[in-house]
Amino acid sequence: MRLLAAGTEPVIEVAARTDVGLKRAVNEDAVLAADPCFLVADGMGGHEAGDRASRAAIAAFGEAFTRPGHATLEEIDRALEAARAAVQEVSDGTRRGAGCTLTGVIRTVHEDEPYWYVLNVGDSRVYLHRGSELVQLTQDHSLREELRGSGEVGADATPRNVITRALGSEDDRHDAWLLPLENGSRLLICSDGLTTEVEDEDLRAVLTVGGRPTSVAEELLRRAHAGGGRDNITIVVLDVVSGGAAPRDNGEAGVEDTLEQTRPGRR
Repeated sequence: MRLLAAGTEPVIEVAARTDVGLKRAVNEDAVLAADPCFLVADGMGGHEAGDRASRAAIAAFGEAFTRPGHATLEEIDRALEAARAAVQEVSDGTRRGAGCTLTGVIRTVHEDEPYWYVLNVGDSRVYLHRGSELVQLTQDHSLREELRGSGEVGADATPRNVITRALGSEDDRHDAWLLPLENGSRLLICSDGLTTEVEDEDLRAVLTVGGRPTSVAEELLRRAHAGGGRDNITIVVLDVVSGGAAPRDNGEAGVEDTLEQTRPGRR
């Protein structure tokens, strides 16, 4: 699907897939891939709780942004608060509680230049692919990553699915920063049903040679199934075709430098 906005708005090509996987009976993931929001939510709390939580979070953004066009930071903040409230309402109506991750990008403008507002709470991920480089933009909010960050021996043996932040939980803070919207860049937004089955190097290979977003999304889903398909799988592949900033030359700062230069802080 190609999104073509009027005037000087960026041209974005996007494909989205969500799949129950091979082992689960219910898909607790939810996805929104409509300009300006490209978001993935992964529900927690079991049947009829996790799926409701993820749908509630995504619905808050769908209701806040009903037409193409960049979002303001104030609009994004209001949508985030609405998502938090909606998920908390779902959680309050259950005995065990419920929650969800929320990860993705929202198109915005800062000082008259196009940017992505990157947001993350939980362990779904956003990757930036440019040229042949792949960088994970988001940091997993998981016990494993916290132990790694503190240098704990044996951190890698900690189960990856122990989440330390989520909407509907005691800690529902999100990370947020601005990233330049650059022509020729590709973003991958996904739930952990993809990244637990497909290694980063394989992600990079498919994103590099896989063709247009629809073909890439299909191939990534195929590989997740081949890896076991043990969880729900949600994938958004997004290309900036035109209307963004000029791509950097090879001699300029790399992807990591770009990310750090534009990261204003974490919330």
